[in-house]
Amino acid sequence: MAIIDPRLDGADQAEARPLWQRLGWMVAIWLGSVLTLGAVAWVIRSWLNSPQN
Repeated sequence: MAIIDPRLDGADQAEARPLWQRLGWMVAIWLGSVLTLGAVAWVIRSWLNSPQN
């Protein structure tokens, strides 16, 4: 059973995704942004800590 937004009308309700799927996308986007931020921070830290010539 899917939880669907009651404010949606006929055609929009048919296209609405289940709550678990909408939350899954939100978690995936959050996790991707956290990993990207971590990678950028690692690159900057490596660059700043590199030996100077």
